[in-house]
Amino acid sequence: MAEREPSIRCIREGQGNPDAIVFVHGFTGDGLRTWADLSGQIAARPDLAPWDCWTMTYATSWLPDITGIWAADADLSILALHLRTHVKEGALSRYKSLVLIAHSMGGLVAQKALVDDQAFAARTSAVILFGTPSGGLDKARSIRFWKRQLADMAKTGPFIAGLRASWQERFAQKAPFTFLAVAGERDQFVPPESSIGPFPDEQQAVVSGNHVTMLAPVGDDPEVAALIAGRIAAGNPGSRLGDPLARAIERGEFRKIVEDLYEGRQKLDRKAAVRLAIALDALGRRDDAYAMLAERGDLDSDALGAMAGRLKRRWLLSRRQADAEASMANYAKGHELATAANDPSQIYYHGVNLAFLEFVFRGDRQAARREAGKVVEVCRSLEAGSGGDEWLPATEGEANLLLGDEAAALAAYRRFVGTGADPWKLSSTYLNARTIAAEYGRRDLARTLGEVFGDADP
Repeated sequence: MAEREPSIRCIREGQGNPDAIVFVHGFTGDGLRTWADLSGQIAARPDLAPWDCWTMTYATSWLPDITGIWAADADLSILALHLRTHVKEGALSRYKSLVLIAHSMGGLVAQKALVDDQAFAARTSAVILFGTPSGGLDKARSIRFWKRQLADMAKTGPFIAGLRASWQERFAQKAPFTFLAVAGERDQFVPPESSIGPFPDEQQAVVSGNHVTMLAPVGDDPEVAALIAGRIAAGNPGSRLGDPLARAIERGEFRKIVEDLYEGRQKLDRKAAVRLAIALDALGRRDDAYAMLAERGDLDSDALGAMAGRLKRRWLLSRRQADAEASMANYAKGHELATAANDPSQIYYHGVNLAFLEFVFRGDRQAARREAGKVVEVCRSLEAGSGGDEWLPATEGEANLLLGDEAAALAAYRRFVGTGADPWKLSSTYLNARTIAAEYGRRDLARTLGEVFGDADP
């Protein structure tokens, strides 16, 4: 693994600024890579010029802890003390006011530091958490024996229980800082009931993207940076920020979405139409969803992929059988449409997701390998003709992993990493690969994947 950066680093500093924004990364992240896109957008905003910008980095990886070895990754209470030390006696001690912006597990570190240190809380003017498992994670239970940091994130563990009780006692009625918990509408790692559920409605927001891409807005999209600026500069805790329709989807307000949008469905933009289709599907009206998209001309493999992907994400988090079955139905329909349209990229996208669900959901390895074999054939034909998109080697890697061909899978994954793909794309691919390794019960394979992907931020 590459040598890590200093534990605290200034990325934007003005002469005599009395206030600072501190970015805190999550599990397996680091201070520069996690915030590469968002910190630049924040630093470029004139309305946030009075705030210096710093990042904090700490040791965290998927490598198992070894009890009694000093180099093992610290638990979250120690990391919270580390943050408090920077604030009380280190580089951040000169600032009168601080803003904490944290991602994933980093949000737990920030919350723990605040509940443990009244003076720190008093100096904090705003706290914004992205994809933080504030309510804990069910999935952390199965692998928490590997890592103390994962054990601390377990939903039923003592760390989460103690943190929520302390937060309720100290800040539920009146906090010295404004607060916002943000969920990514496609987050496959932290469910909305954990990231935003523990907090009041006025402290919740939902933005586009998954667990990683919510921090890397596409192109010049100012949504997240504007959200942060509004909460910091305006200090308006009652404002409803982020995409309200995405927030309604995450809160399961499907009937309201249908009531509000269905009658005027022909006038919706494509994004809103797909979200309406998701709501219809969730209410058992899949045929209506398909018909609505068809009459608009939006019934294509890409729209079905968006519907299927959300259902797959929800199943990975909740393990509700109906979600996985609905996801597979949408992927199958999308595969059918992609095949009819002779769209190879969509064919292998839907095909590899069908193979993944056959393997992880149904546990039918024969069916999974059958679907994965078809995907590999499509990938190889595209490679021979210099076709396909940037996801081609990642898809081939996942398909070969499902086929049990580790050498071919690792070679394809290395090619994907070598393309210089965006960190969120590496992270998404790595997450699926780790899930497959876990289903195989192969800790050695998970370790090897971590080495290939460089412990990509989940």
